[in-house]
Amino acid sequence: MTASGHTLNLGGRTVPIGPRAAGAAVAREVRSMPFGLRLWIGGLLAVLAIASVAALLSLPPGWEVFGTSPSFEWGLMIVAYVFFAIMTSGLCLASSLGTVFGIERFRPFEKRHAILAVLSLSTAFLIIALDLHYPIRMVFGAVLVPSPTSPMWWMGVFYGGYLVVLLVEVWSMFSDHPRIHQWACTLAACIAILAPFTLGAVFGVLAAKPYWFGIFTPIQMVASAFLAGTALLGIVFYAVHRLRLADHERSASIALPSVRLLLAVGLVIVSALAIRQVVAGLTGTVPGHREATIALVSGPLALQFWGVRVIAGLVAPALLLLMPMTRNPAGTLAASILVLVGVFADRYGFVMAGQIFPTTTAAGTVSYPYASYEPTLVEISLFLGGLALLALVYTLAERYLDMGETDVHVGINWPWIRRHDAAKDPAHDHDVPAAGSPAPDITGTSPAPVDVAAIGLGAES
Repeated sequence: MTASGHTLNLGGRTVPIGPRAAGAAVAREVRSMPFGLRLWIGGLLAVLAIASVAALLSLPPGWEVFGTSPSFEWGLMIVAYVFFAIMTSGLCLASSLGTVFGIERFRPFEKRHAILAVLSLSTAFLIIALDLHYPIRMVFGAVLVPSPTSPMWWMGVFYGGYLVVLLVEVWSMFSDHPRIHQWACTLAACIAILAPFTLGAVFGVLAAKPYWFGIFTPIQMVASAFLAGTALLGIVFYAVHRLRLADHERSASIALPSVRLLLAVGLVIVSALAIRQVVAGLTGTVPGHREATIALVSGPLALQFWGVRVIAGLVAPALLLLMPMTRNPAGTLAASILVLVGVFADRYGFVMAGQIFPTTTAAGTVSYPYASYEPTLVEISLFLGGLALLALVYTLAERYLDMGETDVHVGINWPWIRRHDAAKDPAHDHDVPAAGSPAPDITGTSPAPVDVAAIGLGAES
């Protein structure tokens, strides 16, 4: 990297750094964009502008711009933090099937999952920072006053370390450091389980909140993480296929069918845990647990539980994945969007149900029969701003980074991975076909049709 006058030589490219030259370069770049892309980026920037105003309103001490109260201390900001944080882990869990376990059909996930994971976790940190008002105190407190007996302290440790590992993974991916990449992928896969588990433990150890208390809360958090991350990959790979972005051939033939398979598995697991949660709540005898479950299934939270979480988030995606006429890219997109909405509704209902039936008086406030909470425009704007930020930066990454599939350096020598002698076979590991699938065409033409029986859940249209 060298600088000369008003330009900067960065990786063989000349980047203008003078105000006028930089402004002219940006203007040229904007004019070169398709109209649809300019409209998309403009819409995201508009949402971010509104969110920026909301962020400024949330910072001054004493300004009551959130809808929380002594009876309802955790609101939409906590829900948004949980949503973005677990989505990070789900992205890594889905991708680890290719990057760590060497399963061929999941290898197209590698680059895009890493970029999305970094953006999702960074968004989660921004959300929680605005909710805490003074996040710097949390950082110094976690470092200078460690508390190993606290799940919240471990959550901070794991997610802080998680971001570092993900950044190393992205750096090693684009700078050709295979050994570092191996370790980063393997470590990220491990933390992808530990981080949401400790996040669930933050809720699960609160005996004063019977609906949250118990070992199944961390398990549900990990399952929801897997489902959310897979759904986001489904949306992204549909866009890759539809817009014919880098590696779009493998997106239609391998990535989207793999997403369908993972979504089906995730829906079964999450549905089973949801049924267990409702049955345990309705038949339990712990004071407050049954009342919170009733509020969820037939009380103030029933509409979002049955309408959004169950029907839209579980039943409808399952039907889209099972019906032959919707086993195609458009059907996968619809199922992924519905699953993502359902996961958010699930986490929203979970946080709300844990507080909606007060078992004690707090600050002299008694709510009967249920505590009330409504998110404010500031909270809604900040959540939508987080979504817009993730979408905007990822859009720019797709446009300016090489997102094509590269060598996936599996960190562990699993017995099912075929090895080769580089002197006899110069092909990379990702050129070795999985069982039942033909080798991808490395000549630059479209790949041969894939045996969908080896991928699962039907063929693409």
